[in-house]
Amino acid sequence: MSESYYYLLVNIACISIPFVFSFHPKLNFHKQWPGFFAGIFVMWIIFIPWDMFFTSKEIWGFNLKYVTGIHLFNLPLEEVLFFFCIPYASIFTYHCFRIFTHGKVLSNAFIYLAWLIAIVSLAVAFLHYNRWYTFTAHLFCGLFLLYHLLIVRQPYLKTFMLSFLILLIPFIGSNGILTGLQFWNYPIINSDPASVTDMIVWYNLDHNLQLRIFSMPIDDLSYGLTMLLLPITVFEWVGRRKLAANATQN
Repeated sequence: MSESYYYLLVNIACISIPFVFSFHPKLNFHKQWPGFFAGIFVMWIIFIPWDMFFTSKEIWGFNLKYVTGIHLFNLPLEEVLFFFCIPYASIFTYHCFRIFTHGKVLSNAFIYLAWLIAIVSLAVAFLHYNRWYTFTAHLFCGLFLLYHLLIVRQPYLKTFMLSFLILLIPFIGSNGILTGLQFWNYPIINSDPASVTDMIVWYNLDHNLQLRIFSMPIDDLSYGLTMLLLPITVFEWVGRRKLAANATQN
């Protein structure tokens, strides 16, 4: 198979199983699609322009060898699909955890973890304000978690934190492939990002922490958390409005 399909294959691999199981009668995720698409739309409004701007400034970019050559503005089509396929798989997983933990009280440890991530993210952002990817990814992550902890204060944050911890394994795997095709050949904590080769997505080392998990920039953890929590926030809001409307009708 041509190397130009590699990024596309990563997207397909991430969404295929969640899409098939969306129609399972015990899950019925397809019935949650209105909330999902609302969440994706809001996330795209923020993340697509962010991606386009950073691409134009060469803070990150794409190896043309591994994409089909179809572009939307300055982004490969596969990069736009990334912002659909990864959130779909992740929100599907979150939906499953929401079903499996229904009626159960999750530990407050997940709230403490959210506080810890928020504080560390903000500290990292302000300590590295001159590294644009590090600064923006950690700043948005910290502020958005504080928004949930101090203002939203909904119990779904515990479920999200639980699902995010589980999703770290496939997240690191998929991002590992994108940032170094044979990511498993690198140390788990990799302090030599210049040694990473065969990148589908490359990064300007002047604008991140220059520390990687295998081949994935560690900054991607904060970026990914915000990218997933944002559509889930809208997803949950739509769900609450639907329940309120049904209660009013009854």
